[in-house]
Amino acid sequence: MSILQQEFVQALAFVGALTGSDPNTAIIDVRLIHDTNKETPAIPRRGRLCDLWKEIIAWQTLGYGCFININEMNGNGRYEIANVKTIRCQAIDLDGVCAIDDYQRACAFNPPPSFAVQSSPNRFHVYWTTQHHNDHDKFTLLQRKLRTLFNGDRTIIDSSRVLRVPGTLHLKRPQEPHLITCWSLGGYGQYVDPFMLEIALAGVDVTNTSGGRHPLGDPSLTGPGPDWCEQALLDCDPNNLDRHEWIAITAAWKQAAWLHYKGDDGRMLGRWLRWCEQYEHNNVAENLKQWGSIRETELGWNSLLNKIPSLNGRFRLGELKRKSNPLPTPHEQQQPMPVPTGELLTDSEQREWFKGCHFVTNRGEILTPDGFMNTTQFNGAFGGKKFVIDALGKTTDEPWKAATRSTLWTVPKVNHTRFLPGKPFGEIIVDQLGRKGVNTYRPAIIDARPGDITPFINHFCEMMPDERDRNIILDYLAHNIQRPGYKIPWAPLIQSAEGVGKNLFKLIMQRGLGENYVHEPKTKELLESGVKFNGWMREKLFIIADEIKSDDKRDLIETLKPIISEARIEVQSKGVDQVLEDNAANWLFFSNHKDAIPIDKNGRRYAVFYSAIQSHDDLSRRNMDDRYFRWLYDWLRSDGAAHVVHWLQQRAVGAIPMRAPDTTSKAEAIQEGHTVLETIILQMVRDELDGCRQGWISAAAVKAHWPKDRKAPLERDIEKAIRNLGYHYRVDADGKPIRKQYVHVRGYLFSLDRLADVERYVSDQGKPLSDGTIVAPTQPMPGRPNVIALRSLPNG
Repeated sequence: MSILQQEFVQALAFVGALTGSDPNTAIIDVRLIHDTNKETPAIPRRGRLCDLWKEIIAWQTLGYGCFININEMNGNGRYEIANVKTIRCQAIDLDGVCAIDDYQRACAFNPPPSFAVQSSPNRFHVYWTTQHHNDHDKFTLLQRKLRTLFNGDRTIIDSSRVLRVPGTLHLKRPQEPHLITCWSLGGYGQYVDPFMLEIALAGVDVTNTSGGRHPLGDPSLTGPGPDWCEQALLDCDPNNLDRHEWIAITAAWKQAAWLHYKGDDGRMLGRWLRWCEQYEHNNVAENLKQWGSIRETELGWNSLLNKIPSLNGRFRLGELKRKSNPLPTPHEQQQPMPVPTGELLTDSEQREWFKGCHFVTNRGEILTPDGFMNTTQFNGAFGGKKFVIDALGKTTDEPWKAATRSTLWTVPKVNHTRFLPGKPFGEIIVDQLGRKGVNTYRPAIIDARPGDITPFINHFCEMMPDERDRNIILDYLAHNIQRPGYKIPWAPLIQSAEGVGKNLFKLIMQRGLGENYVHEPKTKELLESGVKFNGWMREKLFIIADEIKSDDKRDLIETLKPIISEARIEVQSKGVDQVLEDNAANWLFFSNHKDAIPIDKNGRRYAVFYSAIQSHDDLSRRNMDDRYFRWLYDWLRSDGAAHVVHWLQQRAVGAIPMRAPDTTSKAEAIQEGHTVLETIILQMVRDELDGCRQGWISAAAVKAHWPKDRKAPLERDIEKAIRNLGYHYRVDADGKPIRKQYVHVRGYLFSLDRLADVERYVSDQGKPLSDGTIVAPTQPMPGRPNVIALRSLPNG
């Protein structure tokens, strides 16, 4: 009997039909879930199907089923509604006793479904591919109606849902695996307008469905504003409702209005009871009983629109100027609300007028959707109205006073700001001390379009011929663009000749993250002030440091290490106290010097890449003249950057390493990155000075030979430098370091050979001069004339 196997072709066809794009390059999100042991954690994976397929098969051999997010995710973490990037389909799971009949009815529906999947014998998934949108509330409503009409699984209602992947095996019965298959239906290749589906399903009543209940205050079910919730009661006469409809309207209104009443059950109840009083046979006791029983419901604003035709018409057609957008679901960017009309604004209208504003106490300013504003700026931007600021009707024409000092309502007040790209603008975060911070990050509008990126790839290949080196850098750039704000605890340094096209990377990252979030500090500023006054790092996603050359600034490189790796750092501007702030920025360094950043073999903060282009001749051999670079940057600034950004957005990037990866340049970089002290010691070895011959170095000899015009180093620094050069302490039989006299100075001995015989040290050095004279080096120190270090050494 043949063994049932997976079919890649089925999976590839399914991905193409679902995404509407090339299945070979489409990025998908899958979850591998054990089919028989639900206690086993699920395994998430993201990437191209061709890259994931071997791993999928491997997990299937261990009993895992393969599921896909039916809608496009943003790759920012958990599979939840907050991370759904685009809604691209509606789907039902037909698994009841009449699944075959339900499937046939679905196939005959108009608009017709696009394709079907047989998940197991006599069980089907039916898909309608739709025009892309981001209306999660509409998606949920259509799902509920489709599942009601075709008796589908009641749990398939949220846009982050996963369903099985065709071409893989269904393994709930491991002894009887089932190959999941798919095929096209009448609507294949068409993309249905969700509004047309809404029209086709207008007659489907979902008020009796009980699955997927939400607690009161769910933003996805909330009405667009308190005025619209009030209008719903005005447009609905309880005398025209039967009991079931009355209960449904009550549940929908309580859910839709909850957030606008700030959960004030008493105020809501009072308004609802006044509505109930219109009923001819009103029963207050029954009213109170029913009201108290509603603690969660899946009904909300859309249910009111469906149940109250006059409200629906008023909302969608009759009063467009008053139309408000639904409150956003968590982690969804808020959309602009319409401005209130009229000269006088009540406290309810002020909530809308000042929407998105927060008073930040540690700055004494108001954060608005357009940035921070002081009193004058805020009054100018939000003025032109009169604002009611107390219960007696007192008014003011000063927006600042209304927003911060009204007794009826003020804008939210927070202690400080946060910069968290993974959260929506304006979200309030409470720290462990109970202090509130408001998120100031607002995603940039990115121009990313598919297109030819050959000029960029060809240029980069000339800079970095090694494929592994290129992939490390490209993965680093792609990770930053795909996951802005994700902290990578290391940074690349690209070294090359001048004029090799480093601005290419700067332009790409500015286009991929937003110009305001990419910063290039001046080299002089960075070297002179170090990171003491680092206010320029505030609210940045990417920092490019050019012309880095450490010289005697090794301390600067050490100081940068925590800034590169830590998610929270002290930030200080001149004349302002230090404050602990979010550090979302990742770094990219450029230099023309190979010894720009000293590293050692255990370094984990810097990945050094030496370009193949090291001179003007190298540029000339590659025909990289002024004409070439004008052409390259013209291409980049027109459409090229948008094409490269799109390519980086779609690039499959695995887990980014947590320490700087090894590169082809690392060994050379270690040699080039020696300190001044290490360089002078190496020169002593090259000159075969007494005490520095035949693989030996005496710490005393280094001190004795040290140039007079340089400050003498400490003994511990000498010994550390010798160890950094690869020399080893020589110890005696008791494991103690061996000290050997150098004329009248005693110092530790080091050897390149871990097992070197100490007795050979004197013979290897040759006979020392009896008066302690040190012969001048035959070659000068780097940048120094020949130096006679000592004529006679002091006693002792």
